[in-house]
Amino acid sequence: MTAGGGPLGILAGDGGLPLQVADEVRRSGRPVHIVAIAGAAEPGIEAHPHTWVDLGQIGGMLRAFREAGCQDLVILGGVRRPNLLKLRPDLGFFRNLPVILSLMAGGDDSVLRRVVSFFERHGFRVVGAHNVAPALVAEEGVLGGAEPKDHLLPDIALGFALIEELAPLDVGQAVVMANGRPIAIEGAEGTDRMLARVREMRAAGLGEHGGVIVKAPKRGQELRVDMPAIGPRTVEGAVAAGLEGIAIAAGQVLVAERSRVREALHRTGLFLVAAKPEAQWSAAPQRSQGETKPGRLRWVSGKVKWRDIRDAERAIQAISTVRPFGAGEAAVVARQHVLAIEAGEGAERMLERVAGLRQWGDRSSRRRRGVVAFRAANANAKNCTQWAANSGLAGVVLAGPWPDGDRSEFAMAAARAGLFVLTSEDHG
Repeated sequence: MTAGGGPLGILAGDGGLPLQVADEVRRSGRPVHIVAIAGAAEPGIEAHPHTWVDLGQIGGMLRAFREAGCQDLVILGGVRRPNLLKLRPDLGFFRNLPVILSLMAGGDDSVLRRVVSFFERHGFRVVGAHNVAPALVAEEGVLGGAEPKDHLLPDIALGFALIEELAPLDVGQAVVMANGRPIAIEGAEGTDRMLARVREMRAAGLGEHGGVIVKAPKRGQELRVDMPAIGPRTVEGAVAAGLEGIAIAAGQVLVAERSRVREALHRTGLFLVAAKPEAQWSAAPQRSQGETKPGRLRWVSGKVKWRDIRDAERAIQAISTVRPFGAGEAAVVARQHVLAIEAGEGAERMLERVAGLRQWGDRSSRRRRGVVAFRAANANAKNCTQWAANSGLAGVVLAGPWPDGDRSEFAMAAARAGLFVLTSEDHG
């Protein structure tokens, strides 16, 4: 890559990656200027030229980069989607309000593409961390610990295959596989919280220990601003979750603080392996001849809007995608964003965590958005519909064939909770 002139601008969210990239770039002889998000970026960035800004200070971000002479930008580290009512916006925020409001809809990748477009329209060139700090990219092979044991190789292959199958849904950079099936699929919460969820599930006696976390970018992912990364925190989270190792996509995942990662692997006994994901895609289970496809949505009760129909269709697609892998009792979609897909935890536990995954200002709004779709399962109708209502969802979709009694029970419970009800029979 031919770099532009002047220092590299780094827009820094949380985690250690912004600081490590800054260190790598400085070692190459190029200066940097970090614009750090207050409340997210780590204090260590102050070792470099920097400017602190509030997330709502869009004008301040642009001005800081321009005054530092930056033409190229790298965007690194996570930032939780904020409650708009708690931002401290500046004039630049209001000037760009239509663009900012557009970030409320869609999955992560569509949002990030708009972020790239925003900075490019303001005259900057957005580049990836892998372009400016290639030493951080995982090379193929065992990167730490021992070779993965033979019994884990099918789980690794299935994990890469599942991430590939989920690509059209714009969800899931990581999955946890154990004994030939997913026990966790990363939704809106991120990898660290997904691993914490696995730890909590196992502490509650749900599932045996063992398994592996697999991490790779989604097909078509905007790698300039969302290249997957792991670091020491990933290793510690995998250990706490009772996993045996970590598998990542070679050439497509960053390994931050590699020396600390190797130390953690040696101390804990886990392995870290990087593989070519496309070589694993054939592991995806084939749909059987008798397996059916989702049918047309039918109205049962309640007020349904067109946006609800789109969310319902996406939720059914999510369930249908993961069913061949042995998961998918339920899925939650809001604003076309897949918030959660059930995998081993049960529909009720999935719904318990959805309230904390809502986008932007949804939780402060009185307007209900989003749907939960259920496959016929041993879920408690009253509990599930109440959790859905408490999470601010607008409706319930009963997907696939249901016994008449169970369907009626769920429909009545949803109506009592103030939720609309749709059904979707399977067809061949």
